[in-house]
Amino acid sequence: MRTTAAWAVALVVGLAAWPAGSAWGQGTGVKLRTSPKLEENLSPKESTQSTVYSTADSMVTRPDMDLVLQGKAEIRKPGMNIKADRIDYDQTQDIVNATGQVRINRIGNIFEGPRLTLQVDSFTGAMDKPRFELIQSQGYGTAERIDFLDSNRMVAHQTRYTTCRRQPGPDWLPEWLLKATSLSTDNEESTGRAEGVQLEFMGMSTPTLPAASFALTDERKSGFLAPLYGIDTLNGIDVMQPYYWNIAPNRDATFTPRVMTKRGAALETDFRYLENNYNGQARFNYMPSDSLRQQSRWGLSTLHNGSYDTGLDSVGRIGLGLTLNRVSDDNYWRDFPRTGTGATMALTQRLLPSTGSVSWGRGNFSMTAQVQRWQALQDVSSPITPPYDRAPQLTLRYNEWNPSGLDWSITGDTTRFEADYSRIPNSSALPMNGERSYVLGQVSHPWVRPWGFFTPKMQLHGTRYQMDRPLSDGTAVANRVLPTFSLDSGLTFERETAWFGRSLVQTLEPRAFYARTPYRKQDMLPVYDTGITDFNLSTIYSENPYVGQDRLVDNNALTLGVNSRFFDAGNGAELLRLGVAQRIRFADQQVTLPGQTADKSGFSDLLLGAGMRWDDRWSVDSLVQLNPQTSTVSRTTLQTRYNPGPYRLLNLAYRVNRNVSTGTTASEMVDVGWQWPLSSFTWGDKPDDSGVVKGGQGLGADRWYTVGRMNFSVTDHKLVDTLIGFEYDAGCWLGRVVLERLQSTVTTSSARLLFQLEFVGLARVGSSPLQSLKNNIQRYQYLRDDKATTSRFLQYE
Repeated sequence: MRTTAAWAVALVVGLAAWPAGSAWGQGTGVKLRTSPKLEENLSPKESTQSTVYSTADSMVTRPDMDLVLQGKAEIRKPGMNIKADRIDYDQTQDIVNATGQVRINRIGNIFEGPRLTLQVDSFTGAMDKPRFELIQSQGYGTAERIDFLDSNRMVAHQTRYTTCRRQPGPDWLPEWLLKATSLSTDNEESTGRAEGVQLEFMGMSTPTLPAASFALTDERKSGFLAPLYGIDTLNGIDVMQPYYWNIAPNRDATFTPRVMTKRGAALETDFRYLENNYNGQARFNYMPSDSLRQQSRWGLSTLHNGSYDTGLDSVGRIGLGLTLNRVSDDNYWRDFPRTGTGATMALTQRLLPSTGSVSWGRGNFSMTAQVQRWQALQDVSSPITPPYDRAPQLTLRYNEWNPSGLDWSITGDTTRFEADYSRIPNSSALPMNGERSYVLGQVSHPWVRPWGFFTPKMQLHGTRYQMDRPLSDGTAVANRVLPTFSLDSGLTFERETAWFGRSLVQTLEPRAFYARTPYRKQDMLPVYDTGITDFNLSTIYSENPYVGQDRLVDNNALTLGVNSRFFDAGNGAELLRLGVAQRIRFADQQVTLPGQTADKSGFSDLLLGAGMRWDDRWSVDSLVQLNPQTSTVSRTTLQTRYNPGPYRLLNLAYRVNRNVSTGTTASEMVDVGWQWPLSSFTWGDKPDDSGVVKGGQGLGADRWYTVGRMNFSVTDHKLVDTLIGFEYDAGCWLGRVVLERLQSTVTTSSARLLFQLEFVGLARVGSSPLQSLKNNIQRYQYLRDDKATTSRFLQYE
């Protein structure tokens, strides 16, 4: 006792003498190291050679021979605990015979029964009439006998298995139950196999299957996946039976035979690979005969990214990329608006790019070469003009940041542009095929201080066009050289304040941006890759309102703006942001894109923006574009989100664009998305789970949820896209039913009904709406989304 007290006093004195600011485990002081005592996975040495401890009311032993424990008998070693009324332990054979209320906990897996025979080190033996609980699947059941083959494998005979939690009462039955004449599990491979399988759900039974295999966790395993069913206005009753092939840890494939009552049979394939230097995915869908179109249909989509080591120190690695997207006919996007199954499902687009690229970089220098071609899926009622193919494009870049305070870069690009307009319905336009080369050099000197910044920048842009046919001025070659000067500056002021008893830091950030580009006539030049950017509080501070290289706006404009932000003084989180900006043009704009109206000298539209995140529940973002001459609002965007807790979500967006010159509304949209529990629809005497703060496991059993998204066009007085449904959480099983309607064109739409049953810890059956919900409802949460491996310490004894 004195030794312990003296050691404690010495420790306290030592800690008091510890130098201020020293860190534990550093310098010459105390060095900490990790301990293996509470590791999740036991080493083979700890499992087989560790000490065995025993306790009981009475104990009879012959040293190194046998041991008899009676009354609250227990034998314990790392990873295993055996309790029983009586335990006979043969130390020479390392065999335990236990009787009377036997309970064994093996790394979190629990087995209870009247009798157990077990070889401890190898974990081989048997238990009669056991009740068991498996930690990985969080399921439990009963059996006539369990044979332990080793520490990772077992076979249960005449098994009844479920993940439904038992409720009080003698008449309780699980809502779903898996019966099997034998059930084998392999924890090392995380797989299970059942023979003589029958599934009971809500009093209904499936036919007995001779055998079935399944995964104990989310790890991959070859075999048939749950079938998918759906009802679609395009395809009728749609049945898919995926087969998953786990080729290797880094490669897999899924084959999905598909039958559609209105169309016929099809096959979908999905192949994925992940190597050290490259990765990718390939999808191929094939229908030999479509009864509606009287032709075969197919679709191909691939994605490959990687790098190749040349083995030359002066060259290094070369990046490689390949994307292929092709379909059989123009109606593919309309007839098959979705491709793939489950998590790989995606919408079919009308513009399909195929790109091959090679890239290389060393230090500040990089280069890229690519070929890109487009497939445009045409429609007589709404034809589209495809982008120009790049065949090929070569880009070189060099940049240096902050040498002697300067940032400078130079970019060179040469591209062959080609297009074929012969497939555009009712089109007489001729493409302007040719080559475009440009060089862009720029240099800037940023001065940045805590109180503000000042950045002058100079750009020089040189472009050359060489056309296959003459331009509007009769020449086939055109050159353009334009300089651009810009000056960006701003100040930052801060002050401490308080709102509603909350300490805040407020900033005031005035900003001025000037850009000057002289006029060059450019209307005879083709438009290959240029478009106008969105007019917002970010792009208003830019030298050119266009993206691409075909138009450089003549600029003599000053942008003035000011932002004010409010931060939480304690954690630095931004709570409120207010901004206003306006551009002043000193001369009329003369360079425009075809069909665009040029801006006049004077004041541009006034931009007003605000964003608020006062706490974790509320989020608001808004932008208003106000025309100062007419005092009318030409554009309004308002987005808000209310998220008070898990599975309680409401998204609302309102967008309107008005044509100021005509006074008409071009578009007006309202978008609403939600996920919300229907607490008033809970069944039985269940507690209120509204205080649950952790997502991933639902809000409790016997609860309904409503989910959906509706995109309404106020201008057209109709719903554009609709997704609405319900989810039911029964605890051990989930039910989902969702109606999805997508607008394909102005006059056509497609709808489908998705219904799914999920037996928690076992399988999902039906057509999954989960990916559609995730894609359409921002921040949607799965009712079962906890991917963390269950720890054996949750059932530690």
